[in-house]
Amino acid sequence: MQSAKLPQVRLCHIIECIDGIVAATDGLTQREVSDSFVLMRALERAIQIISEAAKELPAELRAQEPTVPWADVIGIGNILRHEYHRVRDETLFAILVEQLPELRLVAMRLLSGIEVQRD
Repeated sequence: MQSAKLPQVRLCHIIECIDGIVAATDGLTQREVSDSFVLMRALERAIQIISEAAKELPAELRAQEPTVPWADVIGIGNILRHEYHRVRDETLFAILVEQLPELRLVAMRLLSGIEVQRD
């Protein structure tokens, strides 16, 4: 069994969370997602896991993708945990549709780089 602390495992967590929440909300409008208690909690939780996984990636690995606002990716998890009442549904939906697809591509590139280094 692979250690959950390995960067490739963390990257897989990011990819799995993005894939899961994108599949769960596919074709839905922001209003439809916001009106669903279950989907909003799932979106919040997916973003929290993504945030935590990103935080645990080695700094040198994150540095390979300098266009990603890693501090924001990590910071949103803290906001969702401690200041959840300040987060608007529209903000979470914007993260879902505008930022998570690109973050998935980045995670895939980083994961591919790790796997190539191991071969």
